[in-house]
Amino acid sequence: MGDREVAIQATITDLNSSVFSSQRAAARAYNIAQSTLSTRVNRGAPNHAAHQH
Repeated sequence: MGDREVAIQATITDLNSSVFSSQRAAARAYNIAQSTLSTRVNRGAPNHAAHQH
C-alpha cells in the first residue's frame, strides 16, 4: 500500500471516528483532494483495486 493510500485510509478512519466534522476538514488535514475522499467514502475501494481479477 502506497503512502497516498495510507493517508486516504487514515482520513476515512478519522472521519468515521468523528475526529473531523466534515470531509472538507479531513481532506485538508491530510492534504488529500476532497473529491478523492468523497469518492472513496461513497464508493469504497479505489478503482484499481475494485477491478482486479
